[in-house]
Amino acid sequence: MRLSHCVLILQLFVLSEPYKILVYSPSYAQSINNFIGNLADSLVEAGHHVTSVIPIINPSLRDGSHKSKKIYVNQTEEVKKITDGLLIDEIDLFDFNDFNPLTYIPFGSAFCRWFNAQCKGVLDEPGLVEKLKNEKYDVMLLETFDTCGIALSHLIKPKSLITTAGSIPLQMQGGEFGLDPALSYNPNAMISHLDIHSFSSRLWNIYAHFLFTFTWHTSRTEDFSLPKCSILFKNSQEIASHAAFSLINSEPLIDFAAPTLNRVICIGGIGAKEPKKLNKDLDSVLSLRNKTILISFGSIVVANKLPDRVKENFLKVISRFPEVTFIWKYEKPEDDFAKAAFNSTPNLQILSWTPQNDLLADERLTAFITHGGMASTQETALRGKPGLFIPFFFDQPRNSGMMEKNGLGKVFSKYDLLDEPKLYAAVKDLLENESYYQNAVRIAAMIRKKPFSARDQLVKSVEFAAQFGSFSSLRPKIFDMNWIELYNADIFVVLLSMITFLCFGLFKLSAICVRGRIVKVKDD
Repeated sequence: MRLSHCVLILQLFVLSEPYKILVYSPSYAQSINNFIGNLADSLVEAGHHVTSVIPIINPSLRDGSHKSKKIYVNQTEEVKKITDGLLIDEIDLFDFNDFNPLTYIPFGSAFCRWFNAQCKGVLDEPGLVEKLKNEKYDVMLLETFDTCGIALSHLIKPKSLITTAGSIPLQMQGGEFGLDPALSYNPNAMISHLDIHSFSSRLWNIYAHFLFTFTWHTSRTEDFSLPKCSILFKNSQEIASHAAFSLINSEPLIDFAAPTLNRVICIGGIGAKEPKKLNKDLDSVLSLRNKTILISFGSIVVANKLPDRVKENFLKVISRFPEVTFIWKYEKPEDDFAKAAFNSTPNLQILSWTPQNDLLADERLTAFITHGGMASTQETALRGKPGLFIPFFFDQPRNSGMMEKNGLGKVFSKYDLLDEPKLYAAVKDLLENESYYQNAVRIAAMIRKKPFSARDQLVKSVEFAAQFGSFSSLRPKIFDMNWIELYNADIFVVLLSMITFLCFGLFKLSAICVRGRIVKVKDD
């Protein structure tokens, strides 16, 4: 065998060598678990050695990864105390108002104390930091809503860091990625409609931005009782700024257009699995009538805990469309309301759980009534279905707004669920507006025809970062500037001073000339 052939074989062997990847995945929200777990499993399927560090913040949640090696950090006693008073399924999300600082700020601060308490458990776990450091990982991948992963990355020093966002980058995450919030035309997470020509609409967007930033960014970076690592959290943005890439759970074909960077890579829809064949029961349900609507509010908004009037209004509206089958994901089908509803409404099917992705992929499903979570909106777009989007809190308003912007349905206020005629009109519009269906089919076709899949983007980006580490060419200089330099405040001050001085000089010169002319007239 020639030497050149040996070299080529050796190169191929080196290139095919799997990389060691660490995924930091705190278990605090099922949607984030699923997103990060899908990233880990996709990298395992690509042939890499993936380890997931999973701090247990909320023990009631399922793991998102099924294929990676796992290291669990048990829930600490302090976290357990906070969890008992903070479990989100105990919060009345119908009455919860994101825009009320008296409720929103304490809620966010409590959430951050939750993260911080578990982070102390992670960093104090005997031997964990040293063990991870000795593994010499090629890449560490983490979601930045919880900053503990950023601090851990600084301590264990992987070859490269990749940050992610489980939804669109929220304010504090956008700052860590280096993104401009573009407040004049890019809606905040809590905003579903932003009229760029309206003073009040833009003012409301700015208010939402600063409320969100104050609530989450300040608590995330300053409310830590970790003396040995407090400096890490205050400098979390600086640490995260050296990430090789930032992967965001956004689909550009449906999202609002906003400023971005070369290192920010959209992998929206990566969590959407290949649809499976429905079981016989669901298959028969979809064949009962020509039209079928799925009602599901995700894993956080529990349908059986909605106000009685809201549930009754849904039932009244459903009964007014006898030619349509409604499948309602209702977590307690054994309760009195569900039993009575099922017996009195022949076109209603009540299920405690539904294979949402599989149902959306079935051509017999007509439309979707949803809370507007990121996974739900992306699955809706991917499967070509129109929807009625009823956001309850957090990023759901913006997610819902982007769907309406693309003509995939309408945003419906959760408070209008108390108004049965409005709900009826919205469902009627959903069923009869042909443009929703045409737009949905078109968007789904565009997503399918994209030249690079979300999975390809993920795998290639991680492998590139593993091979070359971080690179300063993609790191924007914004991280090295103070606000004066960033907004050119010093230049504007100098220019304003020069203009003021010039105007003052012209004024004085004019005054001298006028006085001289007056004196001359008097002399004459």
